[in-house]
Amino acid sequence: MAVGAAAGTANTAPASGAAHAAPAGTANALPQVDQSLLAKVVVIGVPGLRWSDVKASPELTALVNQSNVGSITVKTAGPHTCPVDGWLTISAGTRAWGSVPDQPCGELPGLVDGKVQGWQTYVNRQAEHHTGAPLGRLAETNSKICGFGQGAAVALAHTDGTVANWQPTFDSSKLAACPDAIVDGGVMPLSEGRDEARKKVAELVAQARAADGWVLLVGIAQETADAHQEPLVAMQLPPDNGPRWLTSDSTRRPGLIQLTDVTATILRGQAKEIDPAGSEEPGPLDGNEITSTGDVHTDAAAVIEDRLDTNQRFEQPRPMLVAVVTTLVVAQLAALGWFLITRSRRARSTSVFTMLAQGGFFIAVFLSTATSWWRWPSPGFSLYCVVLAISAGFAGLAQRLLKKHAYLGILAAAYVILLVDGVLGTPLQFGSMFTDGPVIGGRFYGFGNSTFATLAVAALVMAGFAAQKVLDRSRVEAAAAVLVVGGLAIVVDGKPGWGTDFGGIIALTPAVLLLAWFTWRGNISWKALVGIGLAGFVAVSAVAYLDYLRPEDERSHFGTFVARLLDGDVNDVLIRKLQMSLGFFHTPAGWAMLVAVVLSMLATVRPDKVPSESYRRFYVGKPMVRPTLLALATCGLVGMLLNDAGVALPAIMAGFAVPLLVAHLLAAGADDRPATVLPESHLVQES
Repeated sequence: MAVGAAAGTANTAPASGAAHAAPAGTANALPQVDQSLLAKVVVIGVPGLRWSDVKASPELTALVNQSNVGSITVKTAGPHTCPVDGWLTISAGTRAWGSVPDQPCGELPGLVDGKVQGWQTYVNRQAEHHTGAPLGRLAETNSKICGFGQGAAVALAHTDGTVANWQPTFDSSKLAACPDAIVDGGVMPLSEGRDEARKKVAELVAQARAADGWVLLVGIAQETADAHQEPLVAMQLPPDNGPRWLTSDSTRRPGLIQLTDVTATILRGQAKEIDPAGSEEPGPLDGNEITSTGDVHTDAAAVIEDRLDTNQRFEQPRPMLVAVVTTLVVAQLAALGWFLITRSRRARSTSVFTMLAQGGFFIAVFLSTATSWWRWPSPGFSLYCVVLAISAGFAGLAQRLLKKHAYLGILAAAYVILLVDGVLGTPLQFGSMFTDGPVIGGRFYGFGNSTFATLAVAALVMAGFAAQKVLDRSRVEAAAAVLVVGGLAIVVDGKPGWGTDFGGIIALTPAVLLLAWFTWRGNISWKALVGIGLAGFVAVSAVAYLDYLRPEDERSHFGTFVARLLDGDVNDVLIRKLQMSLGFFHTPAGWAMLVAVVLSMLATVRPDKVPSESYRRFYVGKPMVRPTLLALATCGLVGMLLNDAGVALPAIMAGFAVPLLVAHLLAAGADDRPATVLPESHLVQES
């Protein structure tokens, strides 16, 4: 639930000496090289350069043990990354939008009279899509940098589109006189001629190394608009202190950098302020300088296989998420239909199990990461089986041990697992089904929207359960229990370096305070409701401001957002977030989610309208049920209104909570006693 751009200290792990150890671990490791001290940076950009190309090329394979290596995510501002998108992003130092949606990648623009053709069109496109990308920032900051090739001309164009210190083809004799340089290595052919293209890339690296300095070979875009999406190749030569893993503070993951890190590295982290199109104030560089971390690797074949395995880790979760959810929903509908037709004990138990398995899925998406499924045969199918097995395992264990309260066991497990994972630096998040991941350039560390939704449901229900246990003894103690259980979730979710989730604590804090107040007083006045909102705002603002006071390179989302706010540079960010949240309504699925969310929220305030006797009885069965449901609705509503996930956030919360509630109601059995529902006026009293 990021609201601002990420920047902070590296949170990385050393790879093992065997090189097969996944470098995406979580233990802290200090960068091995300060690249800003190097005299020259030569970037060779090759759209579509994959790790499978390195494996297929003896020349490129030979470079592995001579390089710090990693993968680079090339997500830009648009829906796909064509070569022009990649080169414009390097020009701006932040994600830019160059290509036209729903059209094939076009040819790179040429130069006429020393100016990039159609440059103003690209500038206008940034304003149209509110990217905030200041095209030309690289050249305006580093005016002496040299360029070779058509793509380099786009990357090195000034704000008016003019290009200096540029050659149409690579000339190694002129490279030695350049302080820094960018070389367009050409787009990798889709099939025929790919072998020759690989040899050409290796030759470019050899010639660039002869000019001394630091050579960075990176894929900067996909070959075509519909190309297979995956992280591309990143190599850095020479590898001071031995070949290790590339990283940066923008990803905080060993073996992974992003495209905007390339610009930050060329500029040594210092950029001239350039007004982007459509914005009054300049924004900061989105990337951070590239460094290296971890142990030395000495087995090129093992490193290449590790990178290919990592690609599987990033690519498979998204399609398998659809497959797993479809399987669970079909199983639930089939079991529920069986029960409604037969009303048999076995059918009831089976239906309860499938509902609990849906809840177990919200745990399995994280625990599956611990199995290293991406190294198994048929990684996609392995992930599918692992997630379903863990989901079913949790459901069966909870159903057997806790009977009708099995839902509490699953919620407690989710609460504990996510708190521990957050404190450890979210090793279970990275590459899971609930993390956007490098393929689409989403969150690289901390809690994302789906993770937050899971934690919020677990935390609020467990807080309500803890309060119920001590409520008869003391309302003050019960309210304190809510603050402890909910407060732990807020701290882990929001603390920089842990959950680092600015938007999450904005939604969770008022929900926890509301639940604590209801627990303490039994009702709430309008004055108290306003006070809770203000208290939540002050708490979140204080955390953000304290983070802002830290050095700029150590700030997280919180401090970066405050900096942009103080600089007047949040308009484009907020507009992009709003566009993302409204984007869900471009499809029928988005409207369906909205209807489901509204019905779920109405059920928390008007239980008398719910056509379920067992639900109405449950609602009034214990004092903490109503406050807990209202807190869940509050969290979902605030999150929907203030977060870029929009309606998807409360929809995910409902996807976790509702099946568990149905499982509990089914397990509790039918009861024909009439239910007594509190009148609506009891929810909020007049002051």
